[in-house]
Amino acid sequence: MDRYLLLKDHVYHYISDCINSGELNPGDKINEQKVSDTLNISRTPVREALTQLASDGYLDNLPRRGFRVKSLDAGKVRQLYEIIGTLDGRAATLCMPYLTQGDMEEMSQLAESMDQAIQTGHGDRYYELQVSFHDVYLNRCPNTEMTALLRKLKNNFIRKYYLFEDPDNEFEVLEDANRQHYEIIRLFQAGDKEELERFIRDTHWDSGKARFDAFPVKDQ
Repeated sequence: MDRYLLLKDHVYHYISDCINSGELNPGDKINEQKVSDTLNISRTPVREALTQLASDGYLDNLPRRGFRVKSLDAGKVRQLYEIIGTLDGRAATLCMPYLTQGDMEEMSQLAESMDQAIQTGHGDRYYELQVSFHDVYLNRCPNTEMTALLRKLKNNFIRKYYLFEDPDNEFEVLEDANRQHYEIIRLFQAGDKEELERFIRDTHWDSGKARFDAFPVKDQ
């Protein structure tokens, strides 16, 4: 049983990594046999992993057509941004009393590392660092149900690989995003809960910017 669960988890992470890296794109059909052959495992854990991925929002399970990578319309992406912004802002205020000086220093170091990733065009590295940045304070949040939901919502549609196909535009967008990280640090240090919550909700997760961070979406 334990080995079976490990296989299922292995398949889950393999497919989600393919989606997040752009190897699998919205609308692509998942070839169960190919996954089974690639990982050298039976199709049973593959099927279970696909079902879980559909439940978690990564895939659509279409009757008689199999599993496909989920596409999101622009309206839904904006709605998700509003939800995530609300949860992230609230979680930040809840964790404020528990943050240490070490946490502040770690966030500052991560922001500096993100600057370096932007300058060198390493979008994938930038994503990893910004996840770690937000995890510093989310890990201190006493409401673990809130942070679990928040992480699930982010994982459902946030791209984990920034492709520098338009370097000038993406350079500016990422620079702006990282300036916001520095502002988040400043607000934590100032202990300004109200402004911190507002800034994360209305600026850092501004739904007007949703199209950059999300999987390619279609307008309604």
